[in-house]
Amino acid sequence: MRRFTCPPNAMISGQTITAYLDNLKSFESRAIFEAHGISTVDTSEWYPLQPLLDVLTELNNNPNATENLVAIGMQIANYGIDPEETANVPLGVVLEHWNEHMYANIRGADIGTIVAQKVEATYYRVTHQTVWPDDLLYGLAYGFARGRLPKGTPIEVWYEDVSHRMDADGADKTVICVRWR
Repeated sequence: MRRFTCPPNAMISGQTITAYLDNLKSFESRAIFEAHGISTVDTSEWYPLQPLLDVLTELNNNPNATENLVAIGMQIANYGIDPEETANVPLGVVLEHWNEHMYANIRGADIGTIVAQKVEATYYRVTHQTVWPDDLLYGLAYGFARGRLPKGTPIEVWYEDVSHRMDADGADKTVICVRWR
């Protein structure tokens, strides 16, 4: 399994960390966060990123890794600091600006890139080469879609190649596909 690491000066917003502590599956992961010294945060402060990545490495090695990481990603879509007012922004625009969204929540270091490619009007390929777990970004993609499409809109999120991605076989990138009807 991949160990998630970042440059030592990378910082994450406290606002974003709240999504890690308050999500659908947080009851399963709270003890791991506490063991790494992450239990309460000030939403207006910035924190070193590496302790959070250490938590994600440990979570990624647990039996419920996918469920926990997807739940965190879905919640980040609701909690993160966004570079623009996104409540009424179309999903395609949010996906196209995902990299900017990530860096609105991170400062102090380069932690990789996220590039969205529009395939069709309602179909995007999102390529990530970042410090984040694949399943966390999968959940974030779903959370972006669920929060920006009309209720009841069919949403599909999948890995372009589930066996060839950063967390599966050490690939240099992971591609997540997002389509809605």
